[in-house]
Amino acid sequence: MTNNGTKDMHVLIVGAGTSGLLIAQGLKKASVPFTIFESESTSTYQTRPREWGMTLHWGSSHIQSCLPDDLVARFSEAYADPAQDPNATTGLPIYNGKTGEIIMEMAADKPCRVSRKKMRNLFSEGLDVQYGKELKSAEVGMNGKVKIEFADGTSATGEVLVGCDGAKSRVRTSICGPEVAKLTDVPVSMFNFPYKFDAELAKRIRDMNKLFITSIHPDHGTMFWLSIQDVPDPNNPSTWTFQVLQSWVDDTVPSSVDLSTFGGRMAFFKQRSEEWAEPWRSAGRAVAADTKLPLDKGTYWEKSTKWDNRAGRMTLCGDAAHPMTPHRGQGLNNALQDSANFVAAIGKVQSGKKSLQEAVEEYDAEVLERGTLEMQISLKQTLFVHNWETLMQSPMVKMGMHQAKKEHAVGA
Repeated sequence: MTNNGTKDMHVLIVGAGTSGLLIAQGLKKASVPFTIFESESTSTYQTRPREWGMTLHWGSSHIQSCLPDDLVARFSEAYADPAQDPNATTGLPIYNGKTGEIIMEMAADKPCRVSRKKMRNLFSEGLDVQYGKELKSAEVGMNGKVKIEFADGTSATGEVLVGCDGAKSRVRTSICGPEVAKLTDVPVSMFNFPYKFDAELAKRIRDMNKLFITSIHPDHGTMFWLSIQDVPDPNNPSTWTFQVLQSWVDDTVPSSVDLSTFGGRMAFFKQRSEEWAEPWRSAGRAVAADTKLPLDKGTYWEKSTKWDNRAGRMTLCGDAAHPMTPHRGQGLNNALQDSANFVAAIGKVQSGKKSLQEAVEEYDAEVLERGTLEMQISLKQTLFVHNWETLMQSPMVKMGMHQAKKEHAVGA
């Protein structure tokens, strides 16, 4: 392909998550050749136990430009509850975890909960995903092409590489180097897992809000979140799966608590749950004692900076470009905009309107500015909502879940 490149472009997509799949669908729709690779095997891609939901709101406007019409028409299949009216909920209600009193509603643009698994399955229809491809290295050769090598000894070449391989992106490491690319831990930890409750409790939770309810405990700032994850049978609440998340600032954990073992985690989860108002207390009590609770740290890309895209040959998308803490529900929505923008950038190259370098430079600049802004705001949200004294100064009060603008910058 020539420098001003109009023809014969082949895009390499690393990562078959939401952003990678949406890019693939958009390129297919635009008749741009591509290959998409996923590190997980065909089996683990479908059976991983760590499934969760995501909040879709303003980012939904970027889906239609990439998906074919038949998949757009079936998008409700990705909802946690496909039977729910998308206009049924206006925002996320926040409660006082100690008293059960509502504090406020975190406003959003027609929010809905989507299943990560359902969305990936829908977005992957009609695509030939190459599974079991764990990235080992990526570089631009003397011939100007990108070469990527995998742990299984295979390799691939193309004109452009886009890393859609998540927060711990190996493509980001290849582009920026391990020191710049590494994530920074936030002093907030969380349990995050799916669970089914008995019919009475499941119905009681959803009667409060069809999508999600969350609460902050004033004594230690711990957040306790319950959201709908899957609704196989709308008429049988015992079939419903919920996402259960409890998160806290690390220094609020008593020194006697041992979170290094599953037993210690469950004891801590149960003890904290007893301090809650209903229905969170009942939800905590209902979780079986032998449930293995995963422990995760909040992270973000503190060293986010303009990356060397090798004259437009290597770039990033989604969590690989702006990994952020989850408490403002922005990761999916920004990833969807990234994907649509990348497809549009490649379209400009294919049509001859821009050179590859010009198009990717423009794409990178917008992703970096928007992503860095949201990482900073989400970090502030995470830290502020876990402290009763700063809760009402958190971004959720000023801007809810709405898309961040420059005037929302931290310190602005």
